Amino acid sequence: MSDLDGCLIFTTMTEPDKPSSNKADIEAALAEFDERKDHLQAFCERTKRLIEASLEDAGVRVQSVQARVKSRKKLREKYLNPEKSYTRLDDITDLAALRIITYYEDEVDRAADVVRREFEIDPANSVDRRETEPDRFGYHAVNFVCCHTRSRAQDVEYRKFAGVRCEIQITSILRHAWSEIQHDWYDLRDAYPEDIKRRFARMAALLEIAESEFLDIRKKRSDYEKSVALQVEAKVADLPVDSVSLKSFLAQDSPTEASDEAIARLLGGPLIEMGDQHIELLSKVANLAGLTTLERLREALQTYGAGILEFVERCRHLWYRAPQSRIPRGSSIFYLSIMLVVAKATDEILKLVEQTGYKTSPENTAVERPIAQEIIARYGS
Repeated sequence: MSDLDGCLIFTTMTEPDKPSSNKADIEAALAEFDERKDHLQAFCERTKRLIEASLEDAGVRVQSVQARVKSRKKLREKYLNPEKSYTRLDDITDLAALRIITYYEDEVDRAADVVRREFEIDPANSVDRRETEPDRFGYHAVNFVCCHTRSRAQDVEYRKFAGVRCEIQITSILRHAWSEIQHDWYDLRDAYPEDIKRRFARMAALLEIAESEFLDIRKKRSDYEKSVALQVEAKVADLPVDSVSLKSFLAQDSPTEASDEAIARLLGGPLIEMGDQHIELLSKVANLAGLTTLERLREALQTYGAGILEFVERCRHLWYRAPQSRIPRGSSIFYLSIMLVVAKATDEILKLVEQTGYKTSPENTAVERPIAQEIIARYGS
């Protein structure tokens, strides 16, 4: 028994020895498709969930997984295509189709490895459409024709799908976008004037350049983040506080860990990891407070460590928080910065509100300012 025998079960259940004799049998093929459609839809939905779970388990991040059953209109067009030699419904391998859309081109192979591991592949009908002539541009994808493995088909959830074939395409989000646009042009592409076809080809080439640029920028960004992380670890002097350096600072044995936990207890909420948006906000607040380098930030955290908690405890009644609101890590830097800012002139408060959306009022500031000034004077002396 070959690896593909499991993919033949559905066909043998549907009388493979009774093929259509000619193209005039299209109505019979469509009637058979109508009988199978609900089954194919259920297959697509269950297989989509399996692919999503398998990709997540493998740590492969994708933009989405899509699934569809071929429409009756598209099936008719494909079956009657004079360039094809279809004689029965099972000759068409993409009645059920799924598409895995990755963010970047270099993630396609990782997703493809997951599909190879989780499905039985029909190599004769599978193709890597990224392998094209050097002067051709446009849609690139890995296309697999496959079915569920024999072992999985023994499970109660998959038994009814034993032998059902599908096509799984894997492509990047930019190539997917091109594919969706191209559909409107495909059937009539030869009828258009040469200048329109040339411009269409130029757009395809530009898309490929964009794909390459995104990959290169991502690599440079990653290299830069690694370089900053090394500088943070080495405590390089005058390293600016920004979202990149602050993210690394918080990740590397951060001196804020104990005070963050104490703030979470005071405010009555769970401590969570800080997202990129919060880190961007935090860097703006820190800069506004004069904490423009990591060296200054470390010194301020050391100087006002206990004072930060005192400021939060004495002012928390002024800040509305929903019960059990989540407290991001790095909150000690946020409240340190707030304390330093509110101790200054009113103009600084207005800048804080404008730049960061920190909610305050003249009444709150009138209470916060003397508390902040007292704590700064006591701990900073």
